[in-house]
Amino acid sequence: MWKRWKQRGKEESVQNLIPVRALDGGVIVTEDFRLVQLLRVSSFNLDLMSHRELNETMQKYELFLRSLSFPLQTAIVSQPVDMGGYIKSLEGKQAESTMKQELLQGYIAYAKGMETSAAIIQRQRYVMMSECIEGTTKECYEKGMLVLEQKKKHVKTGLEEIGLMAREANDLEIARYLHTLFNYEGSQHSPIEHIFHPYTTGGSTYGFFGQEVVRA
Repeated sequence: MWKRWKQRGKEESVQNLIPVRALDGGVIVTEDFRLVQLLRVSSFNLDLMSHRELNETMQKYELFLRSLSFPLQTAIVSQPVDMGGYIKSLEGKQAESTMKQELLQGYIAYAKGMETSAAIIQRQRYVMMSECIEGTTKECYEKGMLVLEQKKKHVKTGLEEIGLMAREANDLEIARYLHTLFNYEGSQHSPIEHIFHPYTTGGSTYGFFGQEVVRA
């Protein structure tokens, strides 16, 4: 969906270091007017493959790379373990007795501690592609989104033919990815829980990316 952005004031903050203007349904809109799509990709254990399986996989991967007519960027990022779903399921349970309730609260506290522990991390693999917005009109924006969608489908199909699983990163996952890149220690000890992660500067409250976003 097309978005308009209000002009920012003169306040400067650390968030201005992040070259992101907004998020639009899992797509990053950068300050230099590019649309960026992130795909979360699964992995193979190559050590467990036979020589024949390894050759077949590498040949498929080579064919996939040769089929591309646009650049891709890949990244492997160590991020905190996401236990939000598990914690939420525990919080929704009702204990039958006081003792069981205390045990349940202990499980919840332990799970939250694991989620923010720097010693427990998981490697996330991303594939990224982009498309420039050739103009400042709504039509130019929508055209860019259409081309980016075509690129995404091509990449997903190619990766799935190799045997990998690929899916679009949602807004919260993108925010956590950027949080890890720009503030690794903070992402470990205080992971983002909501896409609107407020902070205050100059008396105004902004979202995680320092922009007030207004839908048309």
